[in-house]
Amino acid sequence: MARPLWLISTCIAAIPLLGCHVAGCREGDLACGGLSASTSAGTADVLTSSSDATMSASDSATGGSTGASSTGEPTGGPTTGVPAVCGDAVVAGAEECDDGNDAEDDACLSNCQLARCGDGQTQVGVEECDDGDADPGDECTGICTLPRCGDGILHPATEVCDDGAANSDNLYDGCSTVCQPGPRCGDGKINGPEDCDDKNDDLTDGCLPGCVEATSCLTILMKNPGALSGKYRVWPTALGGNVDLQVQCDMEADGGGYTFLKVDTEVPNASDKGAKAAELICKSFGMHLFVPRSKAHLKSSFTFATTDNLVPVGGGKIGKGAEYLSILAIFPGMPMATCGGKGLNSGDCPLWRAWDDHSFWVTDKAVPGEPSNDHCAGCSMLYKWNLDGTLKSYTTFPSGEGAGSYRFVCDIADKF
Repeated sequence: MARPLWLISTCIAAIPLLGCHVAGCREGDLACGGLSASTSAGTADVLTSSSDATMSASDSATGGSTGASSTGEPTGGPTTGVPAVCGDAVVAGAEECDDGNDAEDDACLSNCQLARCGDGQTQVGVEECDDGDADPGDECTGICTLPRCGDGILHPATEVCDDGAANSDNLYDGCSTVCQPGPRCGDGKINGPEDCDDKNDDLTDGCLPGCVEATSCLTILMKNPGALSGKYRVWPTALGGNVDLQVQCDMEADGGGYTFLKVDTEVPNASDKGAKAAELICKSFGMHLFVPRSKAHLKSSFTFATTDNLVPVGGGKIGKGAEYLSILAIFPGMPMATCGGKGLNSGDCPLWRAWDDHSFWVTDKAVPGEPSNDHCAGCSMLYKWNLDGTLKSYTTFPSGEGAGSYRFVCDIADKF
């Protein structure tokens, strides 16, 4: 008759078996020994069955083994010890994600890596584009947005500039709201701080680089130290920038910046002009009757006067000649002033003066008897020149308007 399982179990775990002693079987007790062997084997079977039963009961209570749902589907959480299979909806191994599909526009790519800007796949609702590179200027920016004016990134295919939030249609030298240059020097319109705007950097046309008006040869040289001697157009300051002239610039003598203009007034029924009349004509061009300021300046002016370079203003047609230096804006500073037997220059002859009281230089050699003490105030002497540009003679006039000439030179006189 088979024993109940509970009885066998209880006997083993709690009390000595029937016919056995607590300390074991007596020597020679065969019944006890046989019972012990049979019970040991049965106990192992019972323990195994008991363990299986216990686990079955636990499974029934929890609804299944760990790692599986009650429906038998995987939970999708990270697992260990399970081979990674991308697409099985289980995150394992080196997978960053696994959503069980092969869509490339969601948060998890078909290679089980998380979507990110630069992966070459456009994530719906997150990215506007993704071309797989970090070039911010191409058809997709480095932050996976489509290029647009105002994003602060220059897109050369469609934009000339982009200052982002600073884009403005009214800011001088800025970037407009359509990412094109705003008002600036070079757009052909005078705006902002500009004096002029002719859309080029030609130094000779009266509008200098930077949209600054050329008011004299000196201003041209100051803004462009490498400017060469030659013909330039200027807008004399004295005329308010309303009249332009073509002048000759000496960019070398005394550091450069001298401005020359030829005036020929020999027209039908006209008379020659004394110093006062010549000064008024020069002023009409925003200039003054010429004064040589140094030996180098005089040499330069003689070369200018005796060379065909500028077409003269004033109506006459004579383009060159030493007579352009026949009268100068150098006058006696007081009645009966002489040079005391010295040369005519501001250092040796302080009793004579230039119209602006700055330096003048005609010669460092004395001319016997000249300038005489018999002269008229504000009257120029009559000057004659050697072929090499040195002084031949000068003569004072006691009355009237002094020496006169149809032709004379004007300058701006802004180097002093």
